Amino acid sequence: MILRNVLLTLALMATATSQADINIGESVPTSGLAGDTGKALALGASIYFGRVNAQGGINGEPINLITRDDGYDATRTLANTHDLLEKENAVALIGYYGTTPMQELIKSRMLDNAGVALVGAYSGADSIRNPGSPYFFQTRASYTDEIERIVSLLNDHLGVTRIAVVAQKDGFGEAGYTALKNELAKRKLTLAGEAWYDKNTGDTNGAAQTLAKINPEAIVLVAISKPAATFTKQYKALGGTSQLYGLSPIQYDEVTKAVGVGTAHGIGLSQVFPAPTNAQLKLIRDFQKDAEPFLKTGDYPSYALLEGYISARLLTEAIKRAGKNPTRASVYTALSNMRKFDLGGFTVDFSDKRRLGSNFVELTMISPTGTLTR
Repeated sequence: MILRNVLLTLALMATATSQADINIGESVPTSGLAGDTGKALALGASIYFGRVNAQGGINGEPINLITRDDGYDATRTLANTHDLLEKENAVALIGYYGTTPMQELIKSRMLDNAGVALVGAYSGADSIRNPGSPYFFQTRASYTDEIERIVSLLNDHLGVTRIAVVAQKDGFGEAGYTALKNELAKRKLTLAGEAWYDKNTGDTNGAAQTLAKINPEAIVLVAISKPAATFTKQYKALGGTSQLYGLSPIQYDEVTKAVGVGTAHGIGLSQVFPAPTNAQLKLIRDFQKDAEPFLKTGDYPSYALLEGYISARLLTEAIKRAGKNPTRASVYTALSNMRKFDLGGFTVDFSDKRRLGSNFVELTMISPTGTLTR
């Protein structure tokens, strides 16, 4: 999916409601290697908040989404968060990106000290979930859940035993790598091979060469979209024939755009939200209607766009429940009491002190036409 005038849209969302009392803060990469996904997360949230504002806001007050670019750098994430809380007086935070930035944010106790809720983060690492922070409300399943589904398909159903991994060298890669090793160990299996790539450069050439020499039956990609795309292209060019399976941080539309449908065809991907094309669900019908003005003709709405949209819907509901003049404390309380909230075919549950709102996982595959099959 190609987003139309994303930066302009985000800028307008931030300025058009600059007098709003309900400030929501977000730190995501809108530049660099993860910039496309970060923009989609931010745009998804702004699309839903824009819908709310067009209907008069909440108790007459519009929502002001303030998005800051962190370039997928944890230091910048912390600096952005400090500014959003201290200078912008954000009543809540939404849709952060990345395992290492989230690890550092939780370690800093910035959420706890400010008493501010963060709804949704683009990471399923156990390190940010258990114990995590009581102020972090997660909307997606864990990488452990995703890995379990992938290995179950490969080993239990297809009889595949030689499984290797290519992983990003940071907290995200370590989380997926550890989950995979543990899942294989349950079946008395070990990795057939492993290779790593640098988070900052995204250079996967060495990883492709290493694993092409092994050519295992399957390779799990613990990667983000652009490195996953370049690895796939390089690996296949070297004669690799392994079945490739990636985790949910890989956006299929970014991969097909980067390397073409012919190269991307056949990559399996785990997903932690319903398909953004599944119009059988009311949530998706609403999403498609709201997102349509931001898509070029023939483009499909992405999972990242949907993820931002879902987080915004949850946070909006909490703000409504918080009553007039919502505060950080009242929004936090509203989220804490959000029991099995059905968004229209996708349910999130934060009741009974739960902070892991969903364990939904399904497997998909990039088709010969560049769409996803389930």
